[in-house]
Amino acid sequence: MKSLALELALIVIALAALGRVVGILVKKGRQASHTKEAVAVPRAWQDLCTVPEPYLLGVTTLALYVARDVPADASPVRLFLAGAGALLALIAIGLMLWVLKTFPSVSTGHYVLRDQPVVTEGPYSLVRHPLYLAAYLVWLAVAVGFGSIVALALTVGYVIPSYWIYMRAEEGMMIAHLGDAYARYREEVGMLVPRRRARAGTPNGASR
Repeated sequence: MKSLALELALIVIALAALGRVVGILVKKGRQASHTKEAVAVPRAWQDLCTVPEPYLLGVTTLALYVARDVPADASPVRLFLAGAGALLALIAIGLMLWVLKTFPSVSTGHYVLRDQPVVTEGPYSLVRHPLYLAAYLVWLAVAVGFGSIVALALTVGYVIPSYWIYMRAEEGMMIAHLGDAYARYREEVGMLVPRRRARAGTPNGASR
């Protein structure tokens, strides 16, 4: 029973991570059509620093899952870590699905379309960058669930700082093109940690 619980937890984590990778690759096909219509498509290093991340996530997750050890007498600590990782993965999945329901045209990369509004509904009423929060949660799920020092080092040393740089660059782009509407939204809603819900009637670009 312990080995089954451990195996199921690792499957949930792997599916969440690989599902995110597949979703990003599918969205990249849509990105070309969006960027053709965009009034801003920044390409500085800050805007490209996260490009390797989904591929790195896929390779890391596959390697850890193939090399997984699922003993019949898994320790309580091992089961707890796997369960915690699975919980983080499920939260990330829910968050990503909520984003897609709220903002179905969301794509990879950042750009601004002509007459683009500021999206403040659904998860965007809680945090400004729900998809990037989901990325953090997935990486933490992999690191914790598989008990991987390598995944944790990649999360802390690359994923967290690179997405932080990327988010700051994206917000600079949003303010430059959406002006006061996005500035007010940024004041009212936390970047990655919920601050308070946006008030009804707050002006509607979306961050990811």
